Amino acid sequence: MKKIQNEQTHPNDVPVIFLYDANGQITGKISVNEWKKQKQEAKLLEELEIKLYREAITYYGNNECTKAEDLLTYLIARTDYTHYEYVERLANIYRRQGRLASEKRLLLCARKNVDSLDFSEGIIRRIDKRLTKLEEPGFNTRPLFN
Repeated sequence: MKKIQNEQTHPNDVPVIFLYDANGQITGKISVNEWKKQKQEAKLLEELEIKLYREAITYYGNNECTKAEDLLTYLIARTDYTHYEYVERLANIYRRQGRLASEKRLLLCARKNVDSLDFSEGIIRRIDKRLTKLEEPGFNTRPLFN
């Protein structure tokens, strides 16, 4: 049997990936290995985010709202208000606790940040609907649902 040997390649022969800005101009280049490493790190962070959200839902279901609020606040800050499911869950906690000013502030921040996304029309409608509900007279005297 013949032994396979890996040939040492010259550093200039390593494949690279070009990075482009929004205008299509090349902003830099990275090696394929570095690109894979960055993808792996992003995947790990995404998995952590999913685990934290599941934990927050568990706390929410067990009526441990302060723990759920802490996790959701972290996730919202981390995703810059762009994941509406986090915002909506935290807004529900605020509504349960009667903290309508906090809910309104959260929804307004989310609306401002989501407005710049391309796929945001449906999310903006949901936020606007929720904000108009908050502005209705007598809304804060209605019984809260658990």
